[in-house]
Amino acid sequence: MERRGFQLSVTGMLGLVAAIAVNVWLFKLSILLGIVGLNVTKHVAIAFLCQVLGVNRRTVPSTPAPSPAQVPGFPAP
Repeated sequence: MERRGFQLSVTGMLGLVAAIAVNVWLFKLSILLGIVGLNVTKHVAIAFLCQVLGVNRRTVPSTPAPSPAQVPGFPAP
């Protein structure tokens, strides 16, 4: 089973451009605000990537379910 690659949607691209614009604006206001903005942006981006790539996703075991027992003399459904 092969994982599908990361694909950035238009919404994701707009979010990325908005985050860059906000960070540039914060750096123009103050270095401290810019560093805080970068830290927040980094955490949001990592959380988004983990969600998209399926980190910590629960997988269902691929064992087949047992078939119901056949009663002699009755046809199978």
